[in-house]
Amino acid sequence: MDSRSRTILRSVLIGYIALIAASILLDNPVVTTAADLGFAAIAGVFAYVIYTGASASDDRRVVLGAVGALVGAAIAQVLALLPGFATFETASTVLFILGFLGYFVIRRG
Repeated sequence: MDSRSRTILRSVLIGYIALIAASILLDNPVVTTAADLGFAAIAGVFAYVIYTGASASDDRRVVLGAVGALVGAAIAQVLALLPGFATFETASTVLFILGFLGYFVIRRG
């Protein structure tokens, strides 16, 4: 990943952490919803970074599995915002963890 991409990724993560802190401190439903949407965006950004940063030597199955899990996490998080779909929040968290573990497997290899 080049320097510009790392800077953008850091900026996005810092913004998301600030949004989480505001959500906790303010206990405002609008800010909480924004934080949930931010989680979906972060999952999507990680999926993009993994997919575009994959090298030819990376196991394609692990790359696609990690990307698929992160995209699934983003979709599940958005669905969790709909009335009656709160259980998707747990699915989103599990998928995000699986995608992140896939990222570590790719980087170790």
